Amino acid sequence: MWRNVSFVDSIELQFHGNVMTQTLDLGDVDNDGGNELVVGNIDGDLAVFKGDSSVPLKKASNLGWSTLNHITCVRVGDVLNIGKNVLVCLTAEGCCYIFEIKSVLLEDEVRGEEESHTPSGVGERAMSPVYTQYLPANSRGMLIKDTDGDGLVEMAVTYCDRVVRTFRWHPQGEHEGAASCPFNGSLQLVEKWQLAGQIGAVTLDRTADGSPEMMVSQPGRTYVTLLPQSAVKLNIAPPTPTEGEDGKSPSFVFHPLGYNRVRNKDITTVIVGGIQRGKGCASTYHALASLDGSLVLVEREKILWSLQVDHRLFALDKLDVTGNGQEEVVACSWDGQTYIVNHSREVVRYHFHANVAAFAAGHYHVPGKGNVPSFVYGTFTNELYVYHSIYLPCMDSVNLRTALRKREDTQSLMHDLSVDATKPDMVRNMNHWLLYRWRQSNK
Repeated sequence: MWRNVSFVDSIELQFHGNVMTQTLDLGDVDNDGGNELVVGNIDGDLAVFKGDSSVPLKKASNLGWSTLNHITCVRVGDVLNIGKNVLVCLTAEGCCYIFEIKSVLLEDEVRGEEESHTPSGVGERAMSPVYTQYLPANSRGMLIKDTDGDGLVEMAVTYCDRVVRTFRWHPQGEHEGAASCPFNGSLQLVEKWQLAGQIGAVTLDRTADGSPEMMVSQPGRTYVTLLPQSAVKLNIAPPTPTEGEDGKSPSFVFHPLGYNRVRNKDITTVIVGGIQRGKGCASTYHALASLDGSLVLVEREKILWSLQVDHRLFALDKLDVTGNGQEEVVACSWDGQTYIVNHSREVVRYHFHANVAAFAAGHYHVPGKGNVPSFVYGTFTNELYVYHSIYLPCMDSVNLRTALRKREDTQSLMHDLSVDATKPDMVRNMNHWLLYRWRQSNK
């Protein structure tokens, strides 16, 4: 039986315009240890929200080089490989913007004496990019991680023409000023893959030895593993890779996952990897969800469990809501149904009050609480909500008898009541009396 839960701690944010799942991200954008929410819309507006404030900390508008200022991807990460997070934004026409967001305390120190000469509130929330570059147009997804295990962070971008490209930041020279001005450089293409089907999402998974594996979802609840050129040269790729363009590396491996049993082989599919299995485990799980309501948890091409719901799942994420070190799978549907599923297939369901256009799960910093598990919902009516402090004491359903057996004082209490713990009828009568008749007998 699935449990239904309610979450009440929420913040309604003031941000208008249509948003997508790819334009929501939770991360420490100002490098102060607390996570913020960054969000972009199809009108070219980009905002950073911090803490319990409903208004943006920073905001940029009219991003893009034409009237079609459609923001397609927003991510937070150390794309410059300088040990500091920045904000990266991509538009449909190929504009790549990098923003450096300084913490509020640092900005106060930098302003110093200038604050007395500047009218209050003028330019306070405006932000401008520190770097701009033109990349291929029509992006639809982005990932900022070390995708090939070389110790350097890459930016992987998926496109509407079924192409995946990875870029790496190259500083402009190694002179002394390069460290003091890290924005002198450019993003250069590292690798490119051409796939057969439309790409739903891109993610990163971990093998048994902790090595990264970049995966992208394909229609029909399938996915492919993208092999970097270094892996092909070292002959550590799986035995049946698919050759890339011109018959040369890089290549990829297709994982059908029971493709022949899927009713709609063109159904849109999303994927999330790096699902933590618990403390001490280097390898991770990955999960896939499709618009027909199918949800599966996978380990190395082996389906651990599958779940079928009556709602159209369009967004997939991961989040540890119990605090045990194991991340649960979080799936959201268009009508607001949100499913939280653990590794044993226990399900907890939450119903958001409106239809959902964008969804994200992660940690958001709330004053007095720190970084807490949170859900972010963007609606079709230009509303944006952050539900924070998503904590559940447990995922599995436990009956009363099982809970009592785990208590150390249960046996002694039952002995005082002359109840034989080996006789189910006596235990059942005792529980019934404690639940329903004890208060009546004490009136």
